[in-house]
Amino acid sequence: MNVQQKSLIVGAILGATLGALGGYLFTRGLDVPREEEEGFTLSSLPPGAIVALLISIMAVLRGIAELGEQV
Repeated sequence: MNVQQKSLIVGAILGATLGALGGYLFTRGLDVPREEEEGFTLSSLPPGAIVALLISIMAVLRGIAELGEQV
């Protein structure tokens, strides 16, 4: 196995682990009762929050790509 294959496997495992952890933390936050809101669903998320999350994810991926270019 060469270095590219190893890094791809490690990245896939880390990505799956972080994705599962993020999903767990998100759903755990949904279980917390809120005084001002009756119910909170995934469809009631404001579009701005979703866009901000996607931009943050892209920034992290860009940083990882830059690390690969420095080596």
